[in-house]
Amino acid sequence: MDISTSTIIRPLPDCLTPAQQWTLLEWAHLISHIETEAELKEFLDSVLKKAPSEHIVLALGRIDQEQKLQRLERVFNISYPSDWMSEYVQENYAQNDPILRVQFGYAPVIWQEHFMRSKSKRERKFIAEASAIGLGIGITLTSASRHNNLGCLFSLAGEEAVQNTNNFVSMLNGLMPHLHQAMVRIASLPPTAPSSLPLSQREYDIFHWMSKGKTNWEIAIILDISERTVKFHVANIIRKLSANNRTHAIVLGMHLLPISNLTVSEA
Repeated sequence: MDISTSTIIRPLPDCLTPAQQWTLLEWAHLISHIETEAELKEFLDSVLKKAPSEHIVLALGRIDQEQKLQRLERVFNISYPSDWMSEYVQENYAQNDPILRVQFGYAPVIWQEHFMRSKSKRERKFIAEASAIGLGIGITLTSASRHNNLGCLFSLAGEEAVQNTNNFVSMLNGLMPHLHQAMVRIASLPPTAPSSLPLSQREYDIFHWMSKGKTNWEIAIILDISERTVKFHVANIIRKLSANNRTHAIVLGMHLLPISNLTVSEA
C-alpha cells in the first residue's frame, strides 16, 4: 500500500505565522520517519509540551464508506486518566460517545456542539460522567484514509484547546494526515475494504450486546430504543451477515467484526 496517497494532505493553515508554518513542516518531516510506538511517544512528548490541554488521546479505527467510525482498533493514551480509559473500553462507551458519530476527515469537532444535540439517556449519562472528571469540553481532530478504510482521531480536552490558543490546535490539525500515516505504520492493521464492514454504527452497537447474550428487550433498555427498533436491526444484521438465524449471525460476526481486539497503549 502506498501510504503517502492514503490520506488528504492539508494546506498550511492561513492563520499560522511564518515561524509556525515552518515548525509544522518540521513536524511533518520528523513524523514521516516514525515506525515504532516508542518513536511516536518521543515525538509527541516533544510536540505536546505546550499543548493547551492536560488530557489528550490519539486513536485509530475502521471507518465505513461514509467515513464514519465502525470500530476502534488502536488507542494511544497520552494523558487521559487511566481509570477512565479502562472504564471506556470495558463498558463499551464508544457506542454512547457522540464524538465518534461524526464524519472523519472534516473540520475540527467541538464537543459541546455535539453534546448539546445528544438525546438518549445513555449518551447524556456518558456526557455527565465525562464532564465530572474534566472531559466535558474539548475538541477532536480527525483524518480519513481513501484506500485502507481507516480513520484517525486526536482529542484534546479543555476550554483552552477549543479557543485554539496561539494557533496550536490549527498546527495539530494540519499535522493530522501525517499523524494518521504514522499510526497506520505502527498499528500494522490489515487493509479492509468498506464492503467488508457491512453494519451501520447502530447495528454494531446492537451486535455487541447480541454477542453478550442479551435479549431484544434487554438491548432496547440498554440503548434506550424500542424493542421493535431492535428487532428491525437484528433482522438487518442477520441479512447482511448472510446468516440463517440470530445464533448463526453472532458466530459469523465474531469472526468478521472483532470488536474485542481494541488495544490501548499508555504513553
